[in-house]
Amino acid sequence: MDGMEMTGTPWLPAGPPMLHAYREYECSQNTTAECDYYQEYWHFWYESDHRFALPTVVLFTTTIILFALAHFFQRLAPRSVQDTSIVRRKTALYRFLSYRSFRLPALNWNSAPLGVLLLGLVGTTFFLCMTLIPQPYYWPESATLNYWGGSPPIATRSGWLSLGCMPFVFLTAGKSNFITALTGVSHEKLQVYHRWISYVFFVTALVHTFPFIVYNIKTGQMVMQWMTNFDYWTGVVALIAQAYLTFASMGPLRNISYEWFKFSHFVAALVFMVFLFVHCASTLSSWDYFIVTGVFFAFSWLHRQLRIYFEHGLHRDATISLAANGFVRVVIPTKAIWQVGQHFFVRFLSADIHALSIHPFTACSLPSATGPDSELVLYIRPRKGFTARLARQAASAPGSKVRLLLDGPYGGVHMQKVQQCQRQIIIAGGSGSGWILPFILASLYTSGSTDKKFESRDNTLRIIVATRDIVARQWFDQTVRELLSSMGLNKLPPNIEIEEFFTGSDPMTAPTRVSDEDPYASEDPEKALGTTHASSQHGSDSDAESTNGESSKQLSGRPDLPALLREEFTSASAPERIGVFVCGPLSMQNAVSNTVAEAQMEILKGRRKDIYLHMEHFSWA
Repeated sequence: MDGMEMTGTPWLPAGPPMLHAYREYECSQNTTAECDYYQEYWHFWYESDHRFALPTVVLFTTTIILFALAHFFQRLAPRSVQDTSIVRRKTALYRFLSYRSFRLPALNWNSAPLGVLLLGLVGTTFFLCMTLIPQPYYWPESATLNYWGGSPPIATRSGWLSLGCMPFVFLTAGKSNFITALTGVSHEKLQVYHRWISYVFFVTALVHTFPFIVYNIKTGQMVMQWMTNFDYWTGVVALIAQAYLTFASMGPLRNISYEWFKFSHFVAALVFMVFLFVHCASTLSSWDYFIVTGVFFAFSWLHRQLRIYFEHGLHRDATISLAANGFVRVVIPTKAIWQVGQHFFVRFLSADIHALSIHPFTACSLPSATGPDSELVLYIRPRKGFTARLARQAASAPGSKVRLLLDGPYGGVHMQKVQQCQRQIIIAGGSGSGWILPFILASLYTSGSTDKKFESRDNTLRIIVATRDIVARQWFDQTVRELLSSMGLNKLPPNIEIEEFFTGSDPMTAPTRVSDEDPYASEDPEKALGTTHASSQHGSDSDAESTNGESSKQLSGRPDLPALLREEFTSASAPERIGVFVCGPLSMQNAVSNTVAEAQMEILKGRRKDIYLHMEHFSWA
């Protein structure tokens, strides 16, 4: 941002601040050719914000608008239009790009979907081209070198490209944000874009920084600039804070202490914004980007606070206890409305449970179908940190009350899709079985109630649960029986079938509690899970099975999910719409998503089927 050198003490900016710096320019070069060269499209410092920052804004805004148009078409277009061949094929192509992913088993790592990777490639190409293709990188050496200004061209370009990213870094970070409102993409799925834009934000800031060092060392001015130029001091502090924000947010570091990560992230962000604001020093239109960022952040924050205090009140009194599977069961009386698969952010206000932290938990219940008063049920897996403290309190005083703040609901399953899918295949691994309960409850509401918000005529559910913990399986069976009993039923209705795969050791020697040393403890604390995959032609690697007449079919071995899904897709009648919903470990998600992506290619070839996938992610970042 340094088109002119601001000298004076290193602690105070020179002169009073202005919202916009002047753009008037009078060429002082020695020749007309030099003036023309300096004022060329990619060279002219006084229009550099328009040349580089605005195209960055256009890139992101255009992408958001395109996805918003697709979202509104999907929601508003008549079914007769959506059923036309061209729309079905375009939908299948979009879904293929949204579902197809790649996996590195050795690292237990799944890539982002192919479509997201392609968007990342478009963005990477844009920033590389805008940074590296325009020439020169440094002003040419000549007798008039000092008249070109103190900002090397590549530093100017990258600085404005970086600043153009800033509003979108904050826009993709908020739980309540305009992108979600326009595109229907929930905040947790925007986290990948938040990270990637942050990486570009940081890399372009580095490219903005180092040319100044190279230039000043070359001209022998580095010490003088450091001692007298205020921009250098503020820029370095901002860059250090930005480096911390970028690297400390990576999964392994973040998981060491989530509470510390959240606190330090906000502190570092505040330091970064203050020093970057001073560093930009109203250069051209630079402060406009801070104003826009502030507006986005303010609306997001205010909307969240209004939801917290006006929808849920100053606090809620919840009852906690230990469930049979070792999880903490939290029951919260509320009048809120939520849907299948949605989650809430919870801040426990008890002094001994860390009142400064807020965590997301998936709702394992649904609002009452008979009245405004409902119970929000959460199952929290105790690990270390605040969840361990919560478990100790639940164990020492079962049924005790805790005060908490609710924020939500967020995310969840697209209920219009649920209602439209005649066949629903719901898959969960390990403790993801709690995520299944609202699907069952919604179907029971449909069977026993005329409440329109749960209406899904003629839907059939095939539920597949895989767990290596016999206690978790027993807990799931008991919970399903309780749901049936609450609806006055003694067995599952004919439209619901449940298959439980036990993937662990001999049930007689299986653990009786969830262990802190569980190898999947690296997942999010509220949703740890078991692992499933593999294979026999009958759907598991063992033929042993038994049937619990009240609830489910019991099987031993690991389900071959790709084979099970292909069998479902093949046997479905032509007009039948199929919905696949999965909550499980990365290996499970990859197997399911790629199988559904494979089915989209069949639709592209003309098969008249509609296959939709929803994946619930255990970790957002």
